[in-house]
Amino acid sequence: STVNRAACFGITPRTIVGNPIKLATQEHTMTTANANLFDEFRSSSLNPSLLQSLLHRLLSHPKIHNGFVDVLKLPSVQDAISKITDESKRAALIKTVELFAFGTINEYYELQERGEVWTLNEAQLEKLRMLSVVSIAGRRIGAFHSSLPEDVEMIDDASKLTKSKTKKNSKKKKKKSKEESLLSVSYSQLASELHIPGDGGTFDDSKHVRQLEDLLIQCVYSNLLSGKLDQASKSLRVEPHVALTHEASSSSGGGATGGGGTNAATRGANKKDPSSHGGVYGSVFSRDLNTTSESSTKEEVSRMIGTLQQFLKRSNALVETLETSSKLVASDRIEDEFRWKEVRRALDETPSRLQAA
Repeated sequence: STVNRAACFGITPRTIVGNPIKLATQEHTMTTANANLFDEFRSSSLNPSLLQSLLHRLLSHPKIHNGFVDVLKLPSVQDAISKITDESKRAALIKTVELFAFGTINEYYELQERGEVWTLNEAQLEKLRMLSVVSIAGRRIGAFHSSLPEDVEMIDDASKLTKSKTKKNSKKKKKKSKEESLLSVSYSQLASELHIPGDGGTFDDSKHVRQLEDLLIQCVYSNLLSGKLDQASKSLRVEPHVALTHEASSSSGGGATGGGGTNAATRGANKKDPSSHGGVYGSVFSRDLNTTSESSTKEEVSRMIGTLQQFLKRSNALVETLETSSKLVASDRIEDEFRWKEVRRALDETPSRLQAA
């Protein structure tokens, strides 16, 4: 929206040309009407017609970005799906919901050509594009963390400080360049993966950059990722060290809220959960895990194991470095105490030496 752009870009575009534009996040409030949507999914009277209507509302909802698989697994939903006699319609329903869970807009167009998913409206297409941006950003973050060294470098001697700074400055440009290549995604690449323009035409900066930037801004305002728009390089830079946060608040009907991304299956159920009253997340919102097949489940598990192993290695390296530094500090302290005793003894002996002289 115009208001969001004004908040993100400043007073005029001229004031920020060539500079990264820091994007802020925006918190949302859940209403009683939204909570009632999930109560309807749990209804024992749920039938195929009502289920499809509720799913359309769910997929169009601007503040719900994960938990779609959990909705599909609800007993009442499973029962309603089983009552759909046409197997192709049943498969299309499931595949459409799975697209919002862990799919992309690219996959949608491929499946839509074969008639294997529902035809989405504009609001749903926009939402799926936003979720696709999350997947793209997630891949960039993964590549960035994989490139980090396992060891942790610390300075254990003050005499090495100047030398270390000189060495660090010489590597600073190379490191920054590498980070930029891993964390930055060009507008042209984003437009290609997000199908902008939607008519299948060629992306034109003069015609379509506004649409793309509005989408990216909305992703940040919806608390789906932390990032900057760089108009100079025409790219999105994902911020790996800026965590997404949310703070719960109450609407007129009462209820916990989540900053932007909200779990569909639990949104109405966590009103009394203390953990839902605030939290800190990664720099990219977590989408649903793809556990629809054995191979996809293994891939998800392998990815999580790899991330945890990398975290463990760097944590162990940090602990080892701190322990080494601690031992060096302790050794230096012992030497300082010994030298101080020598100084004190010399001071104590000074009067008698002066008298003897």
